[in-house]
Amino acid sequence: MKKQKYIFKELIDEIKEMYLDGGSEAFYKDNGWCLYAKTDKLGLKSECYVLPYPDVDDDDNEELPEFAVQNGLEFIYRDEMLQDVIANAVDEDEDISDKKLLKAIEYYDEYDTFMDIE
Repeated sequence: MKKQKYIFKELIDEIKEMYLDGGSEAFYKDNGWCLYAKTDKLGLKSECYVLPYPDVDDDDNEELPEFAVQNGLEFIYRDEMLQDVIANAVDEDEDISDKKLLKAIEYYDEYDTFMDIE
């Protein structure tokens, strides 16, 4: 990703554009990241952060990146989930709105399956 701090809409738009420009191959250029925020209920205007994956200690406990801990952030989504949901939705409707993309992300997070885009 290009930066660390985003408004969720900006991140959605960046992933969508990345997919439209380079297909799913474009996603592999990133080094792997996770989305963190102060709340797990994100709206399009929510502030969020792209940070590394949590580390896993010897007891299989996840340790959030230091920036997340210092700023009271919690883990929200993995890069692959956001990219897959957005790519799937764009495949169904290339002109999909950000509101529908947000709904598709929330749907996947709740039901672990893709939402039908109408």
